[in-house]
Amino acid sequence: MYTLRTVSMLVALAAGSTALAGPVINLAPGQQTDELTGISNSEFTEILGDVIAEQQIEFEIRTRSAGLLYEGTLVASIVRSYSTGNLNFNYQIMDTNDSLSGVVSYVDITGFRGLETRVEYSENEESSETEGPGGALRSIDGDILSYQFEDGLSTGLETNAFFALVDTNTFIEYGSLATIYLESGHSVGLVVHGAGAAVPAPGSLALLGGAGLLAGRRRR
Repeated sequence: MYTLRTVSMLVALAAGSTALAGPVINLAPGQQTDELTGISNSEFTEILGDVIAEQQIEFEIRTRSAGLLYEGTLVASIVRSYSTGNLNFNYQIMDTNDSLSGVVSYVDITGFRGLETRVEYSENEESSETEGPGGALRSIDGDILSYQFEDGLSTGLETNAFFALVDTNTFIEYGSLATIYLESGHSVGLVVHGAGAAVPAPGSLALLGGAGLLAGRRRR
């Protein structure tokens, strides 16, 4: 289990509107949106691809006084798009304990500084027991994405896969932090794979004197 407790982060946001990029939303630094509605694979085939890395991290959120408030599994997967070769970072909260009282308010993910980033969540047409975030915020420096569950995510529900499509084709193992916040203010931080700098086209490698890639683990 990767459980790394963190102090809540204050994310300063600039006023601004989001630009729509087809069925997904291009979220620039300092922008926010409350227009996440979910999409299917048939609506946006760019999200189809090979899973090149996946983490399944069990977690608990508890306090000394109230004890266990929330527990579940964060599934963090990285998909390489068939159509673009770029990466899609997917996150999903699963296997929750419906006997507990905690309610998820939002999830922060770090590691997006300097990257064009588009956000949405994938619809799950096979289940009514899943929910996607209705909104997303991005910090002024562009590093943090915050997925918002306005009505709260109770312990009886799992999430749809909410994602970030980025303009890079590499990732850094254990290079980012996913922090899950409850409405009560309690949280847990989990170390996840993060985005890396894009690799230059083959013709430009000679100008750099060579380049190296960070290799991700294959899906089991």
